[in-house]
Amino acid sequence: MASLREQVGDLIRHHRDRADLNQSQLAERIGMSQETISRIERGLLAPSFETLVDLASALNVDVRDFFAVGDFVARDGRDDPLVRLVGRLTELSNDDVEWVDRLVATALSRKVRG
Repeated sequence: MASLREQVGDLIRHHRDRADLNQSQLAERIGMSQETISRIERGLLAPSFETLVDLASALNVDVRDFFAVGDFVARDGRDDPLVRLVGRLTELSNDDVEWVDRLVATALSRKVRG
């Protein structure tokens, strides 16, 4: 099961990738080491509230964006396909994420709604 730290780390990585920053660049922007950013993204270290505020500012997102994607809300112990999907998407390039988005949109447009 994915821990809350892992889910938050995945969402931080997702927003860092969307901002087209590597871990070193983000670390420099908030005055932390690249290793600390890596540990946060891997769910090995829980960021403080102050760090979350700094990360949100550096990534131009709201702090709540580290805890939710749409209707999905990160919770401790949550282990479902959405958690795995967010984790997978964070590892893709922006072009690949756009391709996946188009693929999902096409699949959902064909879904039979009852």
